[in-house]
Amino acid sequence: MELVERDYALQRLRDARALAQQGTGRTALVYGEAGIGKTSLVRCLAFEHSEGRVLVGGCEALFSPRPLGPFYDIADAFTTRTRNLLGREGRRAELFASLLTDLQELDGTTLLVLEDLHWADAATLDLVKYLARRIERVRALLVLTYRDDELDARHPLRLLCGDLPSDVAVRVPLLPLTETAVANMARQTGRSSEGLFAATGGNPFFVTEALSGEGLPASVRDAVLARAGRQTPAVRELLDLAAVVPARIDVSLVQALLSPRDEDVAAALASGLLFAQDGTYAYRHELARISMEQALPAPVASALHARLLGHLESLGDKIPMARLVHHAAGAGDCTSVMKYAPKAAADAAAHGAHCDAAWLYGKALAHAGDLPDAARADLLERYAYQCYLTSQIDTAIASCQSALAIWRKLEDKRQEGHLLRWLSRLHWFIGRNSEADAYGNLAVQLLESIHADDELAWALSNRAQMHMLAGRTAEAVTWGTRAIAMAEKQGNTEVLAHALNNVGTARCVRRHADGKEMLKRSLEIAIAHGYGEHVARAYANLTSSAVTTRDYPEGQWYISQASAYFNERDLDSWSQYVVAYQTRLDFEQGRWDAAGQLASQLLTRCDVTPVARIPALTVLARIRLRRGDPGGNDLLEEVTELACATGELQRLAPVASARAEAAWLRGDEVDDDPIVSQTCRLAEELHDTRALGELLFWRHWMGEDWPETADIEAPYALQRNGQWQDAALAWQSVGCPYERALALMEGDEYGINEALATLSALEASATIKRCRDTLHRNGVRGMARGPRASTSANPAGLTLRELQILALLTQGLSNTEIAGRLARSEKTVEHHVSAVLRKLDARSRGEAVAQAGRLGLAQPH
Repeated sequence: MELVERDYALQRLRDARALAQQGTGRTALVYGEAGIGKTSLVRCLAFEHSEGRVLVGGCEALFSPRPLGPFYDIADAFTTRTRNLLGREGRRAELFASLLTDLQELDGTTLLVLEDLHWADAATLDLVKYLARRIERVRALLVLTYRDDELDARHPLRLLCGDLPSDVAVRVPLLPLTETAVANMARQTGRSSEGLFAATGGNPFFVTEALSGEGLPASVRDAVLARAGRQTPAVRELLDLAAVVPARIDVSLVQALLSPRDEDVAAALASGLLFAQDGTYAYRHELARISMEQALPAPVASALHARLLGHLESLGDKIPMARLVHHAAGAGDCTSVMKYAPKAAADAAAHGAHCDAAWLYGKALAHAGDLPDAARADLLERYAYQCYLTSQIDTAIASCQSALAIWRKLEDKRQEGHLLRWLSRLHWFIGRNSEADAYGNLAVQLLESIHADDELAWALSNRAQMHMLAGRTAEAVTWGTRAIAMAEKQGNTEVLAHALNNVGTARCVRRHADGKEMLKRSLEIAIAHGYGEHVARAYANLTSSAVTTRDYPEGQWYISQASAYFNERDLDSWSQYVVAYQTRLDFEQGRWDAAGQLASQLLTRCDVTPVARIPALTVLARIRLRRGDPGGNDLLEEVTELACATGELQRLAPVASARAEAAWLRGDEVDDDPIVSQTCRLAEELHDTRALGELLFWRHWMGEDWPETADIEAPYALQRNGQWQDAALAWQSVGCPYERALALMEGDEYGINEALATLSALEASATIKRCRDTLHRNGVRGMARGPRASTSANPAGLTLRELQILALLTQGLSNTEIAGRLARSEKTVEHHVSAVLRKLDARSRGEAVAQAGRLGLAQPH
């Protein structure tokens, strides 16, 4: 195949294939505008691929794409097990793993091409993500083509591509042809190139269409229609039929509907608009098909869709529902849309294509006509659930309220209670907690009155969840205990897992030992029964509870366990939540660089939910504020708005503490921030000792007295009692260097110097400056100053870090203790100690300390 100005792009693909042939698979992203030559490039690569198989699947521009459509195209290459799993509901994990195994076992190197992913359904993108993350294990090159100019910032494909590691993903952007290349193409066809580049922008398809037409067209549409207009009516009929079928049309379908003569088929192919491949006819480019389809008069297009629908219906169950819906909608056939759209939506939902399912249910509702009330309410509920899963919460609420009105009209109390419970959950998602509570209470009252125990168990667990999220432990336990008892009596393991999670989390964050055991039991039940959402929720709450209670080793362990589970299942929304708590764990343990980098990476994604954005934003804001870096206050205002919308203490407390600390860093003398005051009162009301302790600490540092009776976290209680040394030891035991430094700042000269050294290691320049200002105002002079930027200020030429190490060596600390103080690894500390000994010409740590004293380096400068 002859390609123009694509040598570099083709070589990039060849290089990636060579790595795949060596056993290290790669993913190649081939992208550019419509008509840029993506398909031609990939066909050239496939043409020269001789070692192994070439598998090509494509996405179609249907109203709602068929779930896993591209993989149905290549299903014959896979085992019977994989083919059987393709259409099975709830078997996604098995399907993905089975398909990966099949690829690993194919002979030679596999070239797997998936085209037009900008039209892909959610299930296809999930499977692509799964394969791309594991492609290194396979002798395969996964080639993905798409139009990057049609992807907005929130398009799931853009998010998928952004997640791929750079070391396994090869990006091959295709640019327009140069003016020289366009002129050469014109010369080869004997046509003038005047104005051609300006009219086509160097787009290869546009150039080809313009050169094949009569004169320079105003648009590619004009060029395509001019070519089609030169055909006979019989050929044009074939072209029109193919135009209303996205991607390709089976030859058998054309024969059944048109029975065209051989010479008419030959003329259609000779026109350059259509080509034949593997028992199908397809337009040479999708732009050409769309141009033809849009030019069809509405009655003609409707009639063609109707003929196609009628014939496809006669073929039985083997036709994908999505295709039937497409032609039914194109024909304006409401009855058929209602017949097929709900089934297609259920199929899409079963494959995880929830956006497509929501669209299809919405399409069905738009054509519902005289649907009976109960059936309409059921359809509204299904639509609402898919909208809930795809963050269309306002639409979900409206749909639920419409369904609720119907069930009330029909006096179906059980369904009414079910809808009230869902409205409670949905209103919580948009921050309308008072309405969420009202709906939740109504659900329980109604379901109790009619003894609908199956729905009542869910309603009770929902109330427990609402109280747990709001930090109301006693209420969460009361409601959740009832739900647990009812679920155990019914043998309802899903409700049991849900309720145990709620009660366990509520008790765990208040440091009750049985809470963790309940959470673990919830996790075990969810894993045993394959309740993926409940497994993810258990891992998330085990992680957040451990971090909140400062059990950092356990939190890190659960993060590793959760990551392994999520990586095999691509549960991104939950994995983002756990990553957010990793940033908080790193931050609280003094690994600020790692925390800031991870938080920044997470926040670049536009699909991160508020509950994950809040901790990440808070961490990043606090690091910048403490270090005096720009942007901290802007981040703090952004996260304040998000946290206040939730009204929950677990979101508000870290943000309020950050605001109080920011006020102290500014030098404010009085804490008059209403958010801080309100959160402080809420923490006291809910007996949250950690949140209350931190807030009262910052208020104390701004001049307020410690409330003597407040129940606060143990290290803060020690500081309140003036036991700064014990407080520092307590902070050291849990691994919080910054809090330890602030406790030492309330001590003697030795403690203050050590605090400043720790803050210097953390690079908390804004905190250091504020501490020094306070010391000076209190008449304290001569305290050790933080290391200066130049190493020339000391006779030994020690760096900033080496000066810090030396200061700690003079205190007789071991490498392990120094590593703990500076939040660095022992190996790093060992390197620094060696450098200090070398520069001071010392053979031991004792000699280094003595030499430092002689040189006046016993304390950092």
